[in-house]
Amino acid sequence: MGNSEAGENQTPVRPIFNPEKSRMKKRLFIHLGLFSCLSLLVISCSKQRTEEPELNTYSYPQKFMFDNRPEEQTFVLNGDSAGPIIGNQGTYLWLDSSLFMFPGGGDVPYPIVIKLIEIYKPKDMMLYELPTVAQGVPLGSDGEIRVKAFKDGVELLLKPNRVYPVRMPADDPNPLMSLWYGKESDGVVDWFDLASAVSNNPGIDALESVQPQADSGFYNIFSPALGWLNLDFLYSWSGGDANISLSSATDDLSGVMKFIYIPSITSVVQVYGNSAIPLPPGVPLKLICFAQNQSGSMFSYFQDLNVSAGATTVEVTMAPITDAALIDALSNL
Repeated sequence: MGNSEAGENQTPVRPIFNPEKSRMKKRLFIHLGLFSCLSLLVISCSKQRTEEPELNTYSYPQKFMFDNRPEEQTFVLNGDSAGPIIGNQGTYLWLDSSLFMFPGGGDVPYPIVIKLIEIYKPKDMMLYELPTVAQGVPLGSDGEIRVKAFKDGVELLLKPNRVYPVRMPADDPNPLMSLWYGKESDGVVDWFDLASAVSNNPGIDALESVQPQADSGFYNIFSPALGWLNLDFLYSWSGGDANISLSSATDDLSGVMKFIYIPSITSVVQVYGNSAIPLPPGVPLKLICFAQNQSGSMFSYFQDLNVSAGATTVEVTMAPITDAALIDALSNL
């Protein structure tokens, strides 16, 4: 009896509350929660990497382009001949010391060095990255040349109101052609129909002349400017614009050279990024892509296009190609 009564009168033992132990448990639950979230994120990212394979990467094929484009030709004027300079591809230039001045003014004595580049084929327009585009509008072209003059390494200018004769070859001279002038900015050459828009000579005011010689297969030209010259006409069309974009499920196109060629007017459009400038709908086009991989091997993609007005996305899949085969394909556009 005594023991039973004593047990009934005992005060129950209560657990002692430990605040530090409670905080530790709370931190443990938080850490476990964060760990679970991170684990789910890692699993999700791993799954995404599995579902989206790594794209093939390419780089700018500088050596390929430099090795296969027309070389710059050098001539020396000595004043001992009135005959023309004749380029490898049939360009004629008539130049003499009376045409030139130094950048600060003053006559230029002989000898004078002339440098000429000739670009008449779409292949060479691509290899030189000289698209026939004027402020975002395609130009129909019959050829591009660059003429520069130097004295002791100093680049010369034409004297004000002076022109020099040029003859440029053509299979079928077009009476619509006029002379356009190239201006380079950030590595891109844009074309303008006024020499004053591109010349470093503030006194330039002479007018060009372009005379197609249909029976002889060339143009007679009088140019008021040195530098890049292009025989062109501004292309126009109706019925809306074809807006072409490029994409690829297998290849990163950021390092790829991309061009769209318009055969009917010999126009080369370079694609910067993955979207081309507005183009004519319902006209045969050719898409040309090429680049090199990390080991230096060439890859390419060619596709004939004829798209309607509106947005069109073209899927690109690059494939290996030899240098010789790529040059052959570009030569036969």
